[in-house]
Amino acid sequence: MDSHQPGSSPDPLHPAEPGWRALFAGRSPREVLAALLERDPLEIEARCAERLRAQALLLPVRDLHLRAVAHVARHGPSYRGAPPLDVWIAERVRKAVSELVEEQCQRARAGPVPEAPQDPQLMAIAEALGIEPDVVERGCVAFNGAPYDVRSAFCGIVIDQCSPRAWAEENGMTMEQARSALRRALWALGVREDSTLDALLREVEDGG
Repeated sequence: MDSHQPGSSPDPLHPAEPGWRALFAGRSPREVLAALLERDPLEIEARCAERLRAQALLLPVRDLHLRAVAHVARHGPSYRGAPPLDVWIAERVRKAVSELVEEQCQRARAGPVPEAPQDPQLMAIAEALGIEPDVVERGCVAFNGAPYDVRSAFCGIVIDQCSPRAWAEENGMTMEQARSALRRALWALGVREDSTLDALLREVEDGG
């Protein structure tokens, strides 16, 4: 189990598809990959998005989808029905998340990002926070390594636009704890000016 996962994995998104045998049987990994990319019959992209949402991680869904599909295609021809398909796919997605987080850390250690990220979510976050996209890209390393409640506060309050009070109640926290978690998330993402932090906190609180 990777260290970025909260206490429990999300429930499988959908029941196992009965057509997995036809998808995998008698095909090479390359053929399985082509079929998965053409139609996404196992709904891997939706599973990836749900995994990121459940774990409150900032990774490009497209990158995670492609990596998870590659893992499923590589191991699909040897899959025989155990563990259940949903559990088996969830493990492929978990491995893909772990690899992308580690690669993100390696890029950060290698030095400045050569160009701004093109991921729409990261660009939207950068615009909302009033900082450069490459700052957010580097900040994602610290963010994804932060405790789950810190990540969840940002994703719930800023991305999902849940009121701080409602988020705090849903997560068994006081308002002060929710503000503290959000402040830590913003700091991890590169917001350094106290005035900017305070303004963002006021904005989300007024919105709630």
